[in-house]
Amino acid sequence: MAKALLRLVDVEVRRSMQVVLRNHRLTVNEGDCVALVGINGSGKSTLLETAAGLLPLERGVVFHGETERLDGEGRRRPSPLTVGLTLQKNGAIGSEVLDEHLHLAMSQSGHAIDLDPFLDAFRLKHRARDLIAHLSQGQARKVAVLAGILPAFAATSPGLVLLDEPAAGLDDHAVDRLCEWLGELRAAGHAVVMCTHDPRLRAQANVVHDVVAQSSTPQDVSLPTLTKTPEGHSARPPSPGQFGMRTHWRTMLWLNTNAMAALLTLGVLLALGDLTRSTTPLQELGFVLAPALAAGLCGEPLVNAMREERASSWWRAVGGGVPHASWLPLLLGGIVTAMATISLQSTLLPVHLVAGAVLTWTAWHAVRWAQLSTDRLARPQAVMVGLLTPTLILPYALLLDLLTR
Repeated sequence: MAKALLRLVDVEVRRSMQVVLRNHRLTVNEGDCVALVGINGSGKSTLLETAAGLLPLERGVVFHGETERLDGEGRRRPSPLTVGLTLQKNGAIGSEVLDEHLHLAMSQSGHAIDLDPFLDAFRLKHRARDLIAHLSQGQARKVAVLAGILPAFAATSPGLVLLDEPAAGLDDHAVDRLCEWLGELRAAGHAVVMCTHDPRLRAQANVVHDVVAQSSTPQDVSLPTLTKTPEGHSARPPSPGQFGMRTHWRTMLWLNTNAMAALLTLGVLLALGDLTRSTTPLQELGFVLAPALAAGLCGEPLVNAMREERASSWWRAVGGGVPHASWLPLLLGGIVTAMATISLQSTLLPVHLVAGAVLTWTAWHAVRWAQLSTDRLARPQAVMVGLLTPTLILPYALLLDLLTR
């Protein structure tokens, strides 16, 4: 008997003030290819993203294998399955290199295979080392589709592939190759769930699930013969911190935002001239640590960068977390504190350098948490997270008082 890789049990999902899914049930077994159908706005994408663990539940449970991926109480657990995901957005930021992104997607399964046959089939081999920002929209969409299916091809056990309108933006040749790959995934025992309006892809599904009627209809689709599985090798996926650090150094986001804010604050303090020399020890330390606080109050610039193509959602579904700057704020805080101490002709003390580093890290991640808390809103960038930053002034004052005692 085929094992269930995905189960949605009495799921209810609300978006804004509207309940999109109510008491919804869906079971997807090994070797199933399920096509989600329904009119636009019926909840197909909502159902797919719920299956990926991206949307909170009002009630119900989503199972990946035998593990409760999430439930109506807000509990979330890592998926035990290899999950491949293609959203309506492409899920990759422009500063990523094409083949690096695909290796990253595959490595979430712990294994990787040769990319060349897939790049050849999608006519992308000559762009393998290009930045995704330099690709056409159709080519970028091909990368997103490959990132959704390659983790399953690389996996050594049946996984879950979730595809949202994968044929959108693809040429006929690419759609034909995708149809062949869907058959190969079924033959290998992987489960595929896709939203699609393309009849060629729908013809590959052995189950059609009507989202409005909440009914699944089997289709007579023969299971293709499994071709030789590509030989793979072990691959260790980068952590969200490692990926975030690599992206920060490649794009210099930290320099354009956090470091620049610290330098501007230091410039203002230097412009005050003699005012900074006739101060109490508490005030002097406040001036020294002000650039470190300013650097942290800018938050994580990577959050906004990853909202463009819903890269953060892709990471939450397949990588288990959202990329971040890791230890970079500690380094930046220590450096700007040293610069401020020397520039303001203050006494350079190791405890102040440590305090500046910790201050930047704490403020940086506190603002990052506030930024991420708005991600599920309809217009997250319209929320003025910066209005909440004055709440960090009190901890800053308490820190100054502690260090000057």
